Amino acid sequence: FNPDVERAVKPVLKWLSSLGLSDLQVQKVVSSQSTIFRSSLDKYLKPIVQWLAAVGIGDDQLVKVIARHQPLLGYSLEAKLKPTVQALRDQGFGEAEITRMLVSSPSLFGYSPKRLMQRMTVLAAQGRLARSLGSAMALTDANF
Repeated sequence: FNPDVERAVKPVLKWLSSLGLSDLQVQKVVSSQSTIFRSSLDKYLKPIVQWLAAVGIGDDQLVKVIARHQPLLGYSLEAKLKPTVQALRDQGFGEAEITRMLVSSPSLFGYSPKRLMQRMTVLAAQGRLARSLGSAMALTDANF
């Protein structure tokens, strides 16, 4: 893949900067998400940021979320992000808690919704859902 600099690279770099990311943070996003230039700004990248705002991520928090977990910009809204938030709502997490999770543990949203639901079901049965979710998701199946 050899992206067209004028049509693919520059607009993405400009957009990332417009979000408030520093030059160093933009470099980190690009180096960790090399496929970002294959993603349409209007079809994929901007809708993710708009969705993050809709679930309560403010402008100041957005930079923290992207800087902390660059792959978030590559996740599918329909296959990963929306189902994950819905699964959290279904388990009784409120909007403020979900926003707090997105800011403090954005990698949590990188797991498949199916795996998240399986782990939440077990943790809820043990009465440990709220305090153990982040650490439980990081465990392998064998260690869980």
